[in-house]
Amino acid sequence: MMELDGVKLDEELYKYLLGFFSDSDIDSMMRAVKSPPSRYYIRVNTMKTTAGDLAAALRGRGIDARRDEELSEALWIPVKGPNKISPARRVVVANKQAAESAYLGANLYGPGVLYADPLLPGTEVSIAAPNGEVVAVGIARMDRKDMLRRAPGVAVEVVESVYSMPKLRELREFQEGLFYEQSLPAQWVAHVLEPRVGEVIVDMNAAPGGKMSHVIQLTNGKARVIGVERHAKKVDQTKKTLERLGLPGEVVRGDARYLPIDLPSLADSADGVLIDPPCSDLGVRPKLFDEKTMKQVNALAQYQRQFIAAAHKLLRSGGTLVYSTCTMTPLENEDNVDYAVQLGFSVEEVAVPGKLPGIGDVGDLVARFYPHVNDSPGFFIAKLRKK
Repeated sequence: MMELDGVKLDEELYKYLLGFFSDSDIDSMMRAVKSPPSRYYIRVNTMKTTAGDLAAALRGRGIDARRDEELSEALWIPVKGPNKISPARRVVVANKQAAESAYLGANLYGPGVLYADPLLPGTEVSIAAPNGEVVAVGIARMDRKDMLRRAPGVAVEVVESVYSMPKLRELREFQEGLFYEQSLPAQWVAHVLEPRVGEVIVDMNAAPGGKMSHVIQLTNGKARVIGVERHAKKVDQTKKTLERLGLPGEVVRGDARYLPIDLPSLADSADGVLIDPPCSDLGVRPKLFDEKTMKQVNALAQYQRQFIAAAHKLLRSGGTLVYSTCTMTPLENEDNVDYAVQLGFSVEEVAVPGKLPGIGDVGDLVARFYPHVNDSPGFFIAKLRKK
């Protein structure tokens, strides 16, 4: 395994990436994903408020919310850090996802706890990731017993963290559904789809509901938007997102790869499809640690192609597929676009600000965002049209 600032790549995957990137670029990418972007983006729920009004409300709370220069519904907040923190004697270990949130200053909730030293509420504790890295210091708000049974509620109130920003999810504006946390590249996806009122749009990988809810916003709730998820937990997560945002939408439990069979009424009828499939996540930021192999990437690429094949069966002639990932391997990105072309899609240009060209024959048409260049998560977007 090659270890690059906490991200481990097996030799085969590293050599594969060297076929497209220099060793210094790979190193820079992996170093960049260790830290968050300098801007933390949220998307304004334009069916409830305006970007100007929300920015003013947040500034009234002492939050430095700023309008994006290009995307009207996007606001961003500066991320401060890295900060030097003083570890406490007692330790609470959080799962990877919860630790990466605490790394940015979010409180640690009971369901995210893996282990806790003996402690009582009010004890100062360090929050550590599963790899032992201390990401934050805070005050315990539960005793050890409640933490270990993963009781709901705040387990540790964070007071110091390696990177810091406001606790957005605890704001009244969040609870009222005035915004959704979403990176800038991900916010461009629904715009690339160009959904229209009255259309039928299918989000084949809907959880947690970010892109689905954005499509609903852009059509003012007047399109039929169907989100699909395989697992009950993700279905529930997506429904809760729509409920919090106050947006209409259908969330279906099922395997989207078989949607043309399970819901034959949708076959050859959808105007638009979104695919943001499970991927190797190499562009996700911040990433405290990770481990990926070439075998995993190969398996993921084959899995992703099954969604593309199903999308071809769902779309009407002339319908649009937008395919996106949060990773940087050509196998999961441009190679899958080539596969889509073999199925009968044509590739259209993704024209979004800040994009960098892709790799191979479709490079000028697709969009890439690199963590070490764009100060964003690593991201890929392709737009395809069914012939």
